[in-house]
Parts: sequence; C-alpha cells; structure tokens
Amino acid sequence: MLTKLSIRDLAVVDDITISFEKGMTSLTGETGAGKSMLVDAMSLVLGDRADSNMIRHGAERAEIAASFDTQNNPALQQWLVEQELDDDDQCHLRRTITKEGRSRAYINGRTVPLTQLRAISERTIDIHGQHEHQSLVRSETQRQLLDTVAKTQPLLTELNDHYQQWQSLQ
Repeated sequence: MLTKLSIRDLAVVDDITISFEKGMTSLTGETGAGKSMLVDAMSLVLGDRADSNMIRHGAERAEIAASFDTQNNPALQQWLVEQELDDDDQCHLRRTITKEGRSRAYINGRTVPLTQLRAISERTIDIHGQHEHQSLVRSETQRQLLDTVAKTQPLLTELNDHYQQWQSLQ
C-alpha cells in the first residue's frame, strides 16, 4: 500500500509530501488542479522515462520518493528478499533526475537500475486513467484482489508450507 509520496522540484512543484491512509484513493479536481502531476511523479518513481525538461525552473534536480507498506503484499516482499532489498515491511523508492538528463534510482536506500523500479511497479500500483482498466480483467489480478480483501494470507502461507513439505518428501 502506498503510504507517502514526496515530490521536490518537479515541473511547478517546489516541495510537497502527501500521506495516504488505508482504503481507496481517488484523485479528483478541476482541470489544472495537479492530478496529472501526481500521476506523472508516481510513474517516474516507478521507472518511467524521465526528461530533464520536467525539472522545475531554477532547480538543479528533481526528486520523487514513494513509500509502501509491504505487509499485505507477499509478492513484493518475496521480490525484495530475492533481490536482497528487503527492509522490515517497508519499501522506499527514490528517483532523482538532474538537469543534465541523468537519473538515479534507489530502493530502500540502495542504488538500483531502472528495471528494478519497473519490476516493483508491477507489484505495487496500477494506475488507471479514464477508460483504462485492462489489468482488472486479468484473472490473476482478480484473485489477488479477492485474497487481499478476504485476508487469506495466513492460509496461503500455511498451504505453501504444507506443499513444500510434501515436495520434500517425494
């Protein structure tokens, strides 16, 4: 779950931090209210292509950071462990973009290639614009949503443990 998004020196944004609570978040507002800026920042911190023109006029670099609670996201937890990037039920992403066009990415304080940010995006956030809903029709996505709502993670973990034991006996 996304818990915090921080944006500094991106386009017209000087410095802003937004905290998110449990439940659904919907971005609404009039044209020009900044909805697209938040979505663009989220896309950048999740590995989208960066452009030095996005940096606020007069700034040397832009920085976007996002924090996720991984407690209810076993796929992300497992991936972080496999990549040796785990950090106690938390995932902190950070991306800097210089006016020279260079970009750096960080996961839990460690420098990583952009491909790893993109890999995290598949396990964390699904951004839907108007008329965009393709991921919601995938059966795997539907199963994960149902498992999350039903809070079946302890049962899934127990089933996996039994399956591993059964495999080892063969």
